[in-house]
Amino acid sequence: MDRRQFIKYSSLAAAGFTFAACNGNNSQDQAEIDSAAIDMGEAVDFGPLEKTDLTLGIIPLTDCAPLVIGKEKGFYEKYGLNVTISKEASWATVRDGLLQGRLDASHALCGMPMLTELGPDQAPMRSLMMLDRNGNAMTLSRNAWEAGIRPMIEYGSFAEFGAEYSKYIKGFSEPPTFAMVFPSSMHNYNTRYWMSAMDIDPDNDVKLIVIPPPQMVENMKAGTMDGYCVGEPWNQRAVFDNVGFTATVDRDVWKGHPEKVLGTMQEWIDNNPNTARALVAATIEACQYCDVPENRLEVVEIISRRPYVNANVEYSKASMTGTYDYGGFDEEDRVEPIPDFNLFNFIETDYMERPENANYPYTSHGVWLMTQMIRWDQLPDIKEYPADADEIIQRIYPTEIYEDVAKAMEIELPSDSMKIEPADVFIDGREFDPGDPVAYLNGFDIVANRRRTYSLS
Repeated sequence: MDRRQFIKYSSLAAAGFTFAACNGNNSQDQAEIDSAAIDMGEAVDFGPLEKTDLTLGIIPLTDCAPLVIGKEKGFYEKYGLNVTISKEASWATVRDGLLQGRLDASHALCGMPMLTELGPDQAPMRSLMMLDRNGNAMTLSRNAWEAGIRPMIEYGSFAEFGAEYSKYIKGFSEPPTFAMVFPSSMHNYNTRYWMSAMDIDPDNDVKLIVIPPPQMVENMKAGTMDGYCVGEPWNQRAVFDNVGFTATVDRDVWKGHPEKVLGTMQEWIDNNPNTARALVAATIEACQYCDVPENRLEVVEIISRRPYVNANVEYSKASMTGTYDYGGFDEEDRVEPIPDFNLFNFIETDYMERPENANYPYTSHGVWLMTQMIRWDQLPDIKEYPADADEIIQRIYPTEIYEDVAKAMEIELPSDSMKIEPADVFIDGREFDPGDPVAYLNGFDIVANRRRTYSLS
């Protein structure tokens, strides 16, 4: 049996993600433990709800699961909330829906609240909690395959892959087009980080464009792009449809990176403080439900329905069941066990241990986002790292609401919201210390416009 077959048929079980609907062999004891982990009894009472009829936005991606499950499995109803899910066409319509008040809250990009407040819009968007970690991948075209590029897992090291891919990218007479979903997305920041670590300048060596997630596969099929970074199921669809192959999953660019948030506006929080806390509590329960292994196939079936992701169940199943297919234009089996590809609340990994979980809004993640927005010159009025950055970040990504809810639900909180990310979670082996963001910024060789030295403003 070759390496791929061995991984497919043996290692998947060893990865710790077995599914009752697949094999019926989960232990009853473990099932009881998992059920107990999400059994919180009656809803916590946060006081009279100011608003009970809510419209929540989603983009058709696998990681809209917490909001969809919150509605479909009754978690919102449990907290007295009558939720309507609004499937949005793009991240721009999510942003506009929140700004205009058409949406009460939404599945939103991690960087959207910060870039909305500090960028040209200058609007007070807020994050109520994190919805998930990881969840994206980089898909490359048949052209890249025919030039000899293969999934990164087939190389001896990232440096070896990087040398080949950089040579390929710089061999074009005109910069090839690479798509991501929105400027404030982790897709954008992780793509730039990944490329820069390979000595590819994302502002000059490629042409980065914005494409809504559901349009990625058709655009690649039409030959309008050479690669893209997007959430599932749109990487796996490219594999299933024989349109592209996965170069790398972004949990290998930054293991455990923040991904989506539950976004809303400051005015909405001010007008609905009790409702905000009930919404967070119900969404936490939905996130917990999504990470119970034997629930995953049911979650996939629900989110794949027409009102939500509207895609073949098989597309989402690969990432959600930890059996990820990198694909390729040959007959080789490239299924790998990645049980933490989608991480909605807690999965035992080498980079996350209790009391950490995927929903806590770390202030340090906001620090990292600000360094990248400055690095790539996204903030017209901020060219240096602000001296009052901690105050700005705490306003945009408040911990207070989540902490109030967690305490009421008896969820243990991390001891510090400023978390050092060790070198081994990043693809380039660079530690992130949120206590010294200026030094972190000055450690990058590739930045927007030109090489410069940053300082504290």
